[in-house]
Amino acid sequence: MPETSIPQKLRIGMIGLGGIATRSHLPALAALPDVVIQAGAEIDAYQAARTQQRFGIPKIYADYRALIEQEPLDAVYVCLPNALHHEAASAALQRGLHVYCEKPVGLCPQEAQDLAEQAENAGLVLMPGYHLRFHEHFLRARELMRQRRLGKILQIQASAIYSGPYRGWDPKSDWHFDPRSGGPLYDWGSHLIDLLVYITGLEIETVAVEAQKSLPGLPLQDNIAATFQARNCIVGTLNIAWGGRGNLLMLQIHGTSGSLLVSDEYYEHRTPQGGGLNKLGTLLGNAREILTQKAGAFIRHKSSDTIYLKAAQCFIAAIQGKAQIQPAMWDAVHVHQVLTAIAASLEQNRPISTGMLSVNMERACA
Repeated sequence: MPETSIPQKLRIGMIGLGGIATRSHLPALAALPDVVIQAGAEIDAYQAARTQQRFGIPKIYADYRALIEQEPLDAVYVCLPNALHHEAASAALQRGLHVYCEKPVGLCPQEAQDLAEQAENAGLVLMPGYHLRFHEHFLRARELMRQRRLGKILQIQASAIYSGPYRGWDPKSDWHFDPRSGGPLYDWGSHLIDLLVYITGLEIETVAVEAQKSLPGLPLQDNIAATFQARNCIVGTLNIAWGGRGNLLMLQIHGTSGSLLVSDEYYEHRTPQGGGLNKLGTLLGNAREILTQKAGAFIRHKSSDTIYLKAAQCFIAAIQGKAQIQPAMWDAVHVHQVLTAIAASLEQNRPISTGMLSVNMERACA
């Protein structure tokens, strides 16, 4: 449990030492001078030993409960399978620890709201792991929307098409095939909806969904297309899938004064005054940015040179009282309302309102 005053170096406990922790979070935290990885928790003994040696973690526990009860910590990162996020994050908050919780922060709106309320009531930082918020393109998109450069928003098309756990994934990520994990809907779909909320303030009210299974042996639908209606007469689509090789997350936002096309590798603001020169400038700008990023990664060989580092810096700054990030945990509640509505629409084969989810809420959290 943390002391009354925050020590010079924040003591972090890592709950779960799988791929997301070793590829992204641990390298990012290792780059911060005011952080120390105090201990970790990992049920897989081989993975625990390998990660302990690689990152010099002083102590590893087989059970995260022992970690948070016995170690003098200030904060934890929760990097467990989706079905365990709420349980672990709640246990840490109850011990008075700040929490960075990988997305999703639960499996239903009640779990997300429960964690947000716990953190708020205890004066603790709860940061959902929506790291794409820190990508420069999406930050630019948010600022463009803040300035109302697109006029009145009419339509939004959002896609997240990725290869999923069949290709390029850690062999120990079998939990992705567990129906409790939520499949691609809770994997990339949660990122997609969070970005729409973050960039546009979108409040989705109704969804209608069609879905298919495209990957053999998968116990849940992995090819999802949804239409939605949102507040202020906005309509749009959400396309979420595993099995695609393009690995694309793209938002297209259309308003009365222009359109925005944005992804992690592309940014284009189209206006009525735009033309060939503007299009050429957009293409050259994107090409220059991609080449700079790839060359920098090749020269530096630092996995911490990523948006995960920016996310870690923001989390630590919030703990130190230098940043305010609490709205993100409440945004996560609406993200879960939309995810639950999509799941209900799939099950009931009809449009579902995000404001009328009480019928299936308890089942969704089970």
